[in-house]
Amino acid sequence: MMTSIRMRWLQLGLIVLSFAGCTSVEPLDTSLTTQSTPQIRQADTSIIAERVGESAVGVEPLAWANPSTGSTGVIEEITVAPGLDGECRNFVTTQRSLQGESRIKGVACHSANAGWKVSPAN
Repeated sequence: MMTSIRMRWLQLGLIVLSFAGCTSVEPLDTSLTTQSTPQIRQADTSIIAERVGESAVGVEPLAWANPSTGSTGVIEEITVAPGLDGECRNFVTTQRSLQGESRIKGVACHSANAGWKVSPAN
């Protein structure tokens, strides 16, 4: 009987030790990704387009978030896009996700029938 109690304590000790290795206090690595041509995730374009469209031209930081993808970012700059038909704005944004962070340039244009849409800057 004493052996079974010791055996259970030993098993419990091993379980506790195995869980101790599962905890970590190290911060999540959110270093910049090294994409050659970063692209805005398709699922985030409508959120970014609306934020650019509802904001004034300038350099006021503007946060955005997409709860369905978990992506977030800050639109760092919005300028008028010269030479494009319709109302278009250049912008620079960060995009953070579980894959890392990218800094992306894009263009958002408004049309009466489609609202604000985003495409990568050339």
